[in-house]
Amino acid sequence: MSFSSEIRAELCKKTDRALHCRIAMLAGLITLDGKMKLQDGRRCMSIRMEKDEVCDTVKRLLQMVFNIGEEDYETVPRPQGGARIRIYQPELIHRIFQTLKLSELDGKLDTDDIILSQSCCRIAFLRGTFLAAGFMANPEISYQMEIVTDRDTVTDQVLTVLSGFDVTGHVTERRFSQVVYIKDADGISETLGRLGAAGAMMEFENIRILKGIRNNINREVNCDTANITKTANAAVRQIECIRKLEETVGLSALPAGLQELAQVRIDHPDLPLKELGELLDPPIGKSGVNHRLRKICEYAANPDLLR
Repeated sequence: MSFSSEIRAELCKKTDRALHCRIAMLAGLITLDGKMKLQDGRRCMSIRMEKDEVCDTVKRLLQMVFNIGEEDYETVPRPQGGARIRIYQPELIHRIFQTLKLSELDGKLDTDDIILSQSCCRIAFLRGTFLAAGFMANPEISYQMEIVTDRDTVTDQVLTVLSGFDVTGHVTERRFSQVVYIKDADGISETLGRLGAAGAMMEFENIRILKGIRNNINREVNCDTANITKTANAAVRQIECIRKLEETVGLSALPAGLQELAQVRIDHPDLPLKELGELLDPPIGKSGVNHRLRKICEYAANPDLLR
């Protein structure tokens, strides 16, 4: 099951107690899933749901809000899942319009902002829009939560609800639709919690924590690898300089302290500077070793200084 499906299944089980919140949730669903159209020469309200659980939720809300059952509308299953609900009764359509504060333009349905007047109703409305057209990426791969709309009015309402709990939504165009999306992990977690998807929020946070641990480990490994590579490259350059001095003036031309270090470096090519210094007599610190090796490399660049 995808992460979107997990969220949807959890939200479909949630039923608000207050009638005004049920109205707001149904309004959110119908503004994105519903249309007015002519069907077989009759005017009807058509509500298309792509998932069976969302269809069941719409039917439950219709019964709770309007006290109507399946005998009052036509249900047409969709081959790929979900169904269409078609309502033909003019008086019932009128009642739905009045209760949900709907308006129609070119068959598309909008709800008045008065539906969003209470904070609890704004959350219920957002829950409805997510059930109708929401998507959540697999958080193992990326952080992205979306609600796809087809007009400015619904986009603005979704953005208003998100800003009400300090979550910044962004908008992009995709084909003929607008996409309200959240990429901030904190914003996604906050939104899931507000919607009532507590289980999905906890799973998201667990994945987020594990990703953080993995990223920290990878950074440490990469840092260690970089340091090892840097140390190895430096050792190779130092040994090349020592070999060059051997071939030109001989190591015996070096001052005693440099000569001793050159021999220790050749004998222990893998040791870091601190451990090289401990092998000298008397031992010296890391900075002292580094200074002497730089001096050896200066002589290798200009062996005539030792002649």
